[in-house]
Formats: sequence, C-alpha cells, structure tokens
Amino acid sequence: MINIKNLSYTVDNLKLFENANIQIPQNHLTIMVGPNGVGKTTLLKIIAGIIKPQMGEILVNNKDLFYLPQRIKYPQGITLQEYIESSFYKQNWKWFLTKEEKDKVNEMLNILELTDKKYTLIDNLSSGELQKANIALGLISEAHILLLDEPTSNMDLINQIKILNMIKKLTQTGITCIIVLHDINLSSNYGDYFLGLSKEGKIISGSKKDFISPDILKKIFGINFKVINNEEDIHIQICN
Repeated sequence: MINIKNLSYTVDNLKLFENANIQIPQNHLTIMVGPNGVGKTTLLKIIAGIIKPQMGEILVNNKDLFYLPQRIKYPQGITLQEYIESSFYKQNWKWFLTKEEKDKVNEMLNILELTDKKYTLIDNLSSGELQKANIALGLISEAHILLLDEPTSNMDLINQIKILNMIKKLTQTGITCIIVLHDINLSSNYGDYFLGLSKEGKIISGSKKDFISPDILKKIFGINFKVINNEEDIHIQICN
C-alpha cells in the first residue's frame, strides 16, 4: 500500500493539495482523473520521488517503482529493439545481453504486438507504437509499482483498450498500477480505485462503487453527469 500523509503542495501561489491523506491499495489499478492543471502529473511525480512534497510524507519503496512521464526525449538512429534493450544496460554495467534478457525483449515485443517493428528506427514509429515501447520498458524493469502518466495518449480506441486490458492483467500478477487517464468512461470501466483531483485543491479517493457517482464527479469536474450502470459496464454522460 502507498500511504500519503498530510500532503500539501503549492505552485506559483496555487494550492494544488492541502493536508491530503490517501491510501492507495496494492495490486489494484488506480486511475487518477481531473481537469487540466489540477496537479495530476505533480502528484504522480511526488509519489515517484521526483518532486519532494513541501509538507507531508509519502510511504512507498521508490526502488521498486517505474515512472513513465508524458513526454520523453528519444535517442536518434536506434531501432525499437535497441531502445527496449537499453533498459538492461541502465540496470547494470555490461557489454552484452544474456539469452534470458533477449528472450524477455522478444516476449515484450510479442505481447505488445510490435514484433514486426523490432528493426524499425524509433524515429519512424507512430506515437502509439512509441508509447507501447515505453510500457515495455516498465514491464522489463520488473517493478512492482508502475506510475504511468497518460499511457494511452496518441492511441486509437482499439489500442487504448488493448493497453488498458494489459495493465489490468498486470494487477492480477501482484503489480500495483497508478495511471492518469482523461477518458472518464474508460476510467470507470477499468479502474478499481480512483483519485479525483479538483480545481479547489481537494483529492477525493475511493473504490469504483463509491467514486463513480454524479455527486463525486461534479465535485471534481464542476459539471453535471449522469451515470448509467447496467452491471456489465458503466456509461457516463454529460448533462446540459
């Protein structure tokens, strides 16, 4: 479990969080939602240990954590396979990969349906293919906590669903996933636990049953919603 105690953080006189206390469950898919500019990326970076909280503490093992930011600078002139293999060179000083490590790379390429792109220069990959490659780095890291900032951005709906299905399955293998997602309908159908960040600096957390409701969603986004739950899936509509 990740424990956030008395977290406060202010940027340019804008109070993002104040005395926030949150417990994020293990082995669940936690989805962070909210309007732009309310601190979703900041909170993810605080959990990752990249940003130090101005007040409060985060109880988490940072050595067992993989953080995937929204924007990444990619090296030029290397193939997709070389890019994914670079993860092993970052972990240890070495001259070559073992057979097991090469098999792991090929396994990731296969899982993410990128095998036919393994020798393609990353400069020539689509945004969605690059995002899949970055997720492969997280899987290869063998971290037990994955922090993914908008992991389905720049993907069509089919690939968004494939990635979310894969992330969901990871939680069944003992991995805790925390992701930022903007699509509220996809969030409601894939998330186990939710963090909602509002413009008023409040963080509302809860399970799907408690969180996905018109009242809570209005507190987060400031507009009215209608929630239709037919037991198999949930549909959220904006009310005029």
